[in-house]
Amino acid sequence: MGADFLRIHNLHVRTGDKSILKGLDLTVGRGEVHVIMGPNGAGKSTLANVLMGHPQYEISEGTIEFCGQILNDLKPHERAKAGLFLSFQYPEEIPGITLETFLRAAKAAVTGEQVNLFDFHRDLQQKMALLDMDG
Repeated sequence: MGADFLRIHNLHVRTGDKSILKGLDLTVGRGEVHVIMGPNGAGKSTLANVLMGHPQYEISEGTIEFCGQILNDLKPHERAKAGLFLSFQYPEEIPGITLETFLRAAKAAVTGEQVNLFDFHRDLQQKMALLDMDG
């Protein structure tokens, strides 16, 4: 496998009796950016849902490999813990929940450990500075 970050091989997906994806191959190397474009109904959202393990979709053939781990039989929370996330383009704001609070809770959920508020804030500020992001 080597430097592959995400490797989808011969992926066939169905929902009910309907076959949706038919033999999809995609390899994304570490640090690469890929854009998937196509008309409505081409399977873009289906692929995203399949990657995240949506129960409506069944992988009938092929594999999804992320960082060397086969994801086919993992539940969505197990995929998230492995580092695969799906984000909304325009996420809803939740009144009273800051992005920092959300990120700290997400980190605690993945690591299984309490995340110190002050240490997390310091680390987040450092990472934001590296990315030249405003706080």
